Amino acid sequence: MTTVINRGIMAQVVLRPEVGTEGENMDEPPATKAIGSSSSRRLRRPSLKITLSFMSVVVVGLGTATLMGQATSSAAGRLAATTVGKAACSAAGTGSEAILDLDSHRSFARLRTVCVGTLQGTGVIDAGALFVIHDVGPRQDGNTEIVRVDLTTYAVRSTPLVGADWIFAGLGDIWAVTTSNVSSLVQLFPSSLRVLHRFAYPGGGVPFDGRLWFIDNYSLKTFNATNGQVVVVRLPWLPTGLSPVSVTSSGGELYLLAASKKTPATAIATYNPVSGAHRVVSEVDLGGGAGLLGVTDSVLWVEPPGGNMHTVAAYSAQSLRPLTAGFSDGFLNGTWTAVTDAGDLWFQIAGDPLDCVSGKTARVDTELRLPNTFSSQNIAEATPPGFVAADTTNLIIAANETHGANPSESGIAFYAMDPRCDA
Repeated sequence: MTTVINRGIMAQVVLRPEVGTEGENMDEPPATKAIGSSSSRRLRRPSLKITLSFMSVVVVGLGTATLMGQATSSAAGRLAATTVGKAACSAAGTGSEAILDLDSHRSFARLRTVCVGTLQGTGVIDAGALFVIHDVGPRQDGNTEIVRVDLTTYAVRSTPLVGADWIFAGLGDIWAVTTSNVSSLVQLFPSSLRVLHRFAYPGGGVPFDGRLWFIDNYSLKTFNATNGQVVVVRLPWLPTGLSPVSVTSSGGELYLLAASKKTPATAIATYNPVSGAHRVVSEVDLGGGAGLLGVTDSVLWVEPPGGNMHTVAAYSAQSLRPLTAGFSDGFLNGTWTAVTDAGDLWFQIAGDPLDCVSGKTARVDTELRLPNTFSSQNIAEATPPGFVAADTTNLIIAANETHGANPSESGIAFYAMDPRCDA
């Protein structure tokens, strides 16, 4: 699809691939290796007095993104992976490893464990498979690999990729951002994990209309992986003094957060790059540190700023205003995770149950107690959030086999999706 930028004056620069590893046979297996398959702290829904949002791509950092361009992990809430020893791992699930629905009291037995060791961050589901980053060694060594788990056969394939920080799916491929020495954007073929290209990292990753969209130096930009071009998208219709600081997408629209560098003034906007149509809603107090997490159905999920404390809150994707009685929760930075996946929001504070929040109503459908999850008044001693990914049939979490803040993560645990999470 050809993109027409409304009154757009475009400045172009070309990013040359650092490594041209493009091959002739796209389905040819790469040189990859096969792996044997295998509470009291909570801020409970405070009244929503905040006004606007940030985005799934931020000026400095961004969350993982899905095929639709929505972020799947909160930059503020995301926990760094804990490097621990690998526990004994069994592919067969047992009742003691069940997830418990705290509302219906129904339990869900573990269906399968895939034994790959400690994970780095959350994962992404695309093309019938789960993709995650595996910490092969100490995190400071940057020894990581990309792991693909087939959701039908549970067959596992991996490929080494040093310094992988996060992954997302889009434009028919899997993308990984590496930050070991020089930041790079690596494009991988989904079925084989063969590296197609390695680019100098352009700064973002919201897949939309055949390109990656991102914010860089208070400008909205696009990256074309076919020719390596970066284009600056002019937005002359933004209120005077405001510049874009975050972006996400849903359907045929981009959602932007714009902020002032000097005042608390902010605005949320929707923008259709093809038709040029746009709508702006002025807000206040959502400047530095805020973000747009993503869109689920009729809800725009926002991370208002908060210094050492961040929250996630529900806004209407239509009116761009806070939703009355919508979900709002959070805690100290680095102690919780919020992910938009399978049409819902998945939220968990370390040691607490996993909240399944409706992407339609912005209310909690149910709370799920994950196995081997330990809560503590000292947040540093609680088990880190375990959510990995979800789709319409699978809920996937880290397979913690011991209690405590440093669980022995044997890999990835698969469960049937609780029907209440699709209410």
